[in-house]
Amino acid sequence: MVPAASPIENLAGLKGKKIAIAGGPLDKSWLLLQALARASDLDIASQANIIYGAPTLLYQKAANGEADATLNYWNFCVALEARGFRRLIGMDEVERRLGAMGPVAMVGYIFDEGFARTHADARSRFFKIATEAKDILAHSGADWEKIARRIGIAREAELALFRQTYIDGIPRRPVAEEAADARALYRVLARIGGPDLTGPAKELDEETYYKDGIELAPRQ
Repeated sequence: MVPAASPIENLAGLKGKKIAIAGGPLDKSWLLLQALARASDLDIASQANIIYGAPTLLYQKAANGEADATLNYWNFCVALEARGFRRLIGMDEVERRLGAMGPVAMVGYIFDEGFARTHADARSRFFKIATEAKDILAHSGADWEKIARRIGIAREAELALFRQTYIDGIPRRPVAEEAADARALYRVLARIGGPDLTGPAKELDEETYYKDGIELAPRQ
């Protein structure tokens, strides 16, 4: 995210700028962004002034003009967009340019294989409820009004932006497609993040995605 009037128009424009990164050096979105930049011979990590911090803090720094650009979680990006900031590049585009065939779910549910086998009914109910909850949020204006009050959104346009961004992030692809793209991006992360991120594993474990199907949480 960059201010609306920022002269930065592409990744090359980040050279020499102050960039606020939510999380730390091993944040997956930051690593993927670095990988894309390196494809154009740009080493953002060394050629820009990088500051790391908590998402809320960096949101405030961006809003106060204390950073030239910021890479943050989706909800803070939406809040900045509502304040007139613009997206220099979205992670969905970064992923596609790094080899993903579609939007990749970045958050999911982790459970023990043994639990999955012995609690099939509970697992199925959980996935069913999770799916129904997403469907409610995709169609219920009344529920979003409740959310607006809880998170302090007063403007209708800002709430509409939050809602649409959330809806756009609901995974709808088959798990096999998600797994294939995850494997492609994992290779990038393993190369850029190295052992500090992935340990000795150069490839995503084939058992990462539950073969019987898994409901995924919204993308970041």
